[in-house]
Order: sequence, then structure tokens, then C-alpha cells
Amino acid sequence: MKRVEKRDVVLIGAIKGLVSEGKAVKKEIETFGGNVAAISISPEELRGLREYIREGEFEISLYGYEEAYLENLGNFGAVKAPAPCYVEAVKTTEKIGIPLVPLDMDDESFADVYIENVSKREFIAHMFRERRMEKKAFRVEGVEDYVLKWDRYINRIKGLRAVEEAREEHMARKLSEISKKGRVIAVIDFERLDGVVKRMAKYL
Repeated sequence: MKRVEKRDVVLIGAIKGLVSEGKAVKKEIETFGGNVAAISISPEELRGLREYIREGEFEISLYGYEEAYLENLGNFGAVKAPAPCYVEAVKTTEKIGIPLVPLDMDDESFADVYIENVSKREFIAHMFRERRMEKKAFRVEGVEDYVLKWDRYINRIKGLRAVEEAREEHMARKLSEISKKGRVIAVIDFERLDGVVKRMAKYL
């Protein structure tokens, strides 16, 4: 986990999938003492997480890239899906009574950005690479290095990089808007944190 403070915004870069990151996020939010929390998922994903929690946290099946990512992440500690950092953010904000705002694009906006940036050829290449990910080995110096190298490998395709950059821009802009209402704590994908922080400079 990585923690960055920018004026009235505390950004927590959390590693998706690690159980220990959920515990760390829970502690950060409990001791935060601010007005609002935010999370780097879409409104639809947030609704899905709330339902998952209400239904008793049933088992989630993963496939393709997500399955390979979590399997490799297991070399660094206990893992679980959905991401414990996000599940604990939902639970903890509900427990202490502060609002939780989804930072990412809604599904329709994301689809528009994806279609605009990812060509048919890039989409097909991305799907073919998915089959090889289970055997993909990374030389890494720790869990944070693994997450960043995984992200760079996935987003070697130009169109996919553009999509992630658009996500970072959207989240940075929305964070700046939320921060006008008071002190904010934001749980961000670890691999997107530096990009969001960099882009926030133009808004804060």
C-alpha cells in the first residue's frame, strides 16, 4: 500500500486482491476523520459490491487475465476476489457513516472511451494474449513491483494505455470536485495511483 496526501485529499494506493490490503484500508478509513471517501470503481461496480456484501460474500469465479493475476499475486500472500481493499472500504464507510463515492467512469462512458481508443486489431491481439498469461513469468523484487510490471505488460497495447490514461484523468477530475466538499480519503488501484496524483495537479 502507498499513501499520498494532496491538500485535503488522502490517496491510498491499494493492491487489488491481497487480503492484507483490505485490513490496511479498513484501518486508514477508521482513523481518517474526514468528510467523504472515494473508491476507484464504477457506480455499477459499487452497487455490485454492496449486493455481494448483503448476500453474504459468496464465492466469485474468475477467468482469463483476472484469474492469472490473482494466481500470481498469491505468491505474496493470501488473496481473494472481489478485491478486499474495496470490500473493506464499503463495509467501513457504512460502519462509520460517511459517504462513499465511485470515482471511475460508468459503464456507458467506459464503453465509449474503449471503442474510441482500442482498434479491432488491438482487441483481437489482447484476447489472444490472454491465453498465454497463466504461463507468463515476471522477475520481480516484491508485490508492488509485480503489480506495476503486470500493468505495463497488459497495457503495452497503445489503445489500452489510452483507456487507462482516460480513467486516470476522469478520477483526478472527480476527486478535485469531491474535495470541495471537505476532506477526502480515496482508495485507488495501486497501479493507477501515480497517474491520478500527477493529473490532479491541474485541478487542485
